[in-house]
Amino acid sequence: EAKTIAIIGAGPVGLAAAAHALERGMRPIVLERGPRAGHAIGHWAHVRMFSTWALNIDAASARLLAKSGWRAPDPDAHPTGGELLERYVAPLAASPDIRAALRPHARVRSVGRMGLDKVKSAGRAQAPFELVVDGPHGEYRLRADAVIDASGTWLQPAPAGSDGRAAPGETVNKGRIAYGM
Repeated sequence: EAKTIAIIGAGPVGLAAAAHALERGMRPIVLERGPRAGHAIGHWAHVRMFSTWALNIDAASARLLAKSGWRAPDPDAHPTGGELLERYVAPLAASPDIRAALRPHARVRSVGRMGLDKVKSAGRAQAPFELVVDGPHGEYRLRADAVIDASGTWLQPAPAGSDGRAAPGETVNKGRIAYGM
């Protein structure tokens, strides 16, 4: 039986992970917090990326897209976030195999090992993962053989302090701070 891979996040990295899983005969389930693949990229669609198309297109994803006649953009051009969504993420999410695996409006609340608590270690490596997910029809549980977290940081930005903690005054003023571009 095919291994089930739960992938948290349907941006370029999560979709690429799904494409690789499919090539290896695995069953990906892509859980996207937003309403569609690449949701967080829409927040910075106006920003031109510093990396070229050649550095943003995954090989397994390109092979999957090629089956539907997709043509890669100029590898030396620098796309905006919006172009990345329109010309790569959306077509990849719409490909039949990925579309079947995609679960939008799925916010992962927790990930653990089935039947094990935080202190029990015997058998942990063999126990399947269990994810608790808030979906469009309420909470559900999902079992997976492996989990890949490709959720990114856009909707959960890192604190401004240089040591990985909140800078002085940051917590109190969080509602007044804009972390985006």
